Amino acid sequence: MFTVNAGALLASAPATATAIAFNDALAAYGLCLPIIPLRVEATLAELVACNSGGRYRLHSGPIGRYVRAATLNTADGLLTVGGPTLKRATGYNLHRALAGQGVRLGELQELTFNLRPLPGATALQLVEGPIESLLMLADDLMAANVALRALAFDAQGFLLIEIAGFPAVVERQTQQVAALAARYRLIATSPIDGWRHWEQLAQQHCALTPDQRLDVTLPRRALTDFLTFCQRLINSDTVIWGDVGVGSLHISPLPDSKSYATLKAQAASAGGQPCSEFGPPPRPAYPALATSSRAIANDLIADLRRVVGARYLLTHPDHLAVYCQDASNAQAEALPYAVALPANTAEVAALMQIAAAHRLPVVSRGAGSGLAGGAVPTPGSLVIGLNRLEHLTIDREQRIAQVGAGVITAELQRAAERVGLFYPPDPSSQTASTIGGNIACNAGGPRCLKYGVTADYVLGLTAVLADGAIVRYGDGLVGQGEHNGLAQLLVGSEGTLAVITEATLRLIPLPRARRTTMAIFTDLVAACATVERIMASGIIPAGLELMDDTTIAAVEAFLHIGLPRDAGAMLLMLADGEPEMVEYEAATLADLARASGAQRVVVAQNATDEANLWQARRVISPALGRIRPNRLGEDISVPVSRIAECVSRIKCVSAEYNLPIVVFGHAGDGNLHPNILFDARNPAEVARVWPCAEAVFTAALEVGGTLSGEHGIGTLKRPFMLKALGERQIAVQRAIKLSFDPEERLNPGKVLPV
Repeated sequence: MFTVNAGALLASAPATATAIAFNDALAAYGLCLPIIPLRVEATLAELVACNSGGRYRLHSGPIGRYVRAATLNTADGLLTVGGPTLKRATGYNLHRALAGQGVRLGELQELTFNLRPLPGATALQLVEGPIESLLMLADDLMAANVALRALAFDAQGFLLIEIAGFPAVVERQTQQVAALAARYRLIATSPIDGWRHWEQLAQQHCALTPDQRLDVTLPRRALTDFLTFCQRLINSDTVIWGDVGVGSLHISPLPDSKSYATLKAQAASAGGQPCSEFGPPPRPAYPALATSSRAIANDLIADLRRVVGARYLLTHPDHLAVYCQDASNAQAEALPYAVALPANTAEVAALMQIAAAHRLPVVSRGAGSGLAGGAVPTPGSLVIGLNRLEHLTIDREQRIAQVGAGVITAELQRAAERVGLFYPPDPSSQTASTIGGNIACNAGGPRCLKYGVTADYVLGLTAVLADGAIVRYGDGLVGQGEHNGLAQLLVGSEGTLAVITEATLRLIPLPRARRTTMAIFTDLVAACATVERIMASGIIPAGLELMDDTTIAAVEAFLHIGLPRDAGAMLLMLADGEPEMVEYEAATLADLARASGAQRVVVAQNATDEANLWQARRVISPALGRIRPNRLGEDISVPVSRIAECVSRIKCVSAEYNLPIVVFGHAGDGNLHPNILFDARNPAEVARVWPCAEAVFTAALEVGGTLSGEHGIGTLKRPFMLKALGERQIAVQRAIKLSFDPEERLNPGKVLPV
């Protein structure tokens, strides 16, 4: 019934299976899908349709974060979307958009999920008292960064606190909960029946018709005033409950339609959004675009200049040439028509309206750090550079960041860390790349193994459609709103569906400790076996980086830091979190490496050691320049169990085409970066580069992998899309493209094959 790949943290199940049965089966492997519904009979298909989160929405979020693939029964037969890897950037992320029904492709038959290890320990504490005191206690627990799984409450005066994690941390934080409760003269006790009370509330709530109940999510700071308003309006028969950690409230039974409308309006005025936890499922809302018509003979340049001003409209050929390439080897065939640099969403919308009237192609652009040619302009297009959209606000209480598309990733990370929060996605280009570009390509980085990719942090997006209409998708609170599926559809779309201008991003508590372990192996097979052992051990490192023999030799020749030039592979393993857990995990990672035959293991003891160990990974790019002056940096993602096989095949490709290929990357999720080295001054080598790249892509696909993990498709990988996805899925993606962009003016010639 269930297929479990413990070493890759993946499992598949029939869509009709219940989440409870699925988790019962996973427990034998020490794993779980961290979505435990309060309605025990809920099927996986129902949970995905509503993008439900269950008990642990506070810690784990909704189920959409864990969907990796789906098989659907469509009018044309079975269709599979997504794939067997953590990172999947082959075109539009249809598997993510299924959650919350951003797209409806057919009836769900089977689902594949990314899993998490079962926590080492859990603790439940029940606190009774005045609701005002309970809400203040909840705020204190959030501010103290306790490892909370849930803060379930009943407005009758109950707060259920669940914490989970490493046993020593759970024991310490259980005492911390008791101490914080005592400040408000409250007593925390162990509940006899656990979650039973909240399961009964959910059953009673869901038995009512949609107009008899209200499900909303509010900013946490608005909860007290909203609850006070509710208690004045409704009678004693109405029950108010939910999870104050995420601000979700469920209210029923409502006495009449007037009460429903009044409460819904009050929630909206407080910044609340509808919550789809118990349904009904959101309805897809593809945009209805205005029909464009050709402009009368206006002065197009003058129109554009009126929007952004003369300083921020570039038309000189020398200036336009700067925008004709990105960090890849792709080159524009001719200059764009103009480059506009708007300052806000309203200016982007005005530019898009002008472009629509003139049927002008539009290419949006961030820092130009992309490696797939996604930002290389179409000849005669309007390039909209988003770098001036730099507004950045951190809401520490709500744990969100509201950012413009032009914010540099590292700037967001530093701003979050200054207030004790953490934005985990860390692409190697983070000091230059923008949040808009990260969202467009669904960027990841080394930390995505433990913390997820950019899509896992997107709670809401503001975007401008092809006709200039401004849309806002997602609730901006927990990623569970009516149009969250459409927000997920835009993530990874590389500017082909809309121009993303603003984002609301989830932040998490900053880890208090970190420690790196380096292990050197005589051969690649032993290193890859270690990766599988680690993934099956119940430990998820914050980073698990692989370097092959060619990479090690290049780095040692560049740095002279004592790496053995005859080594077959190297792993860098990062543990982070609470100090007790980090100490245990770092020691366990070292033991697993030694047990797998590592010839040398080094565990960092201080910050200087940390920096030295990661130095080898950071200097790969300049080190490769000593072998050849040019390189084609590729980005494939393969199942963890087949990394060694894929790298071995890539070595054969290197020999066949007589071009050096170095392989490094994020081994924990199978995201490899084969770099083909060549000399652009040598025509014979240049002629072999693309056939060599095609052979690398073929190797990835034949071991069950994907064309891209985080760089996207752009122009460079577009010729391989049909082979990767097949005609039916390409047709589905093209239909979505035409819904958003019927004239195909947005980033034309990218992602989808002709």
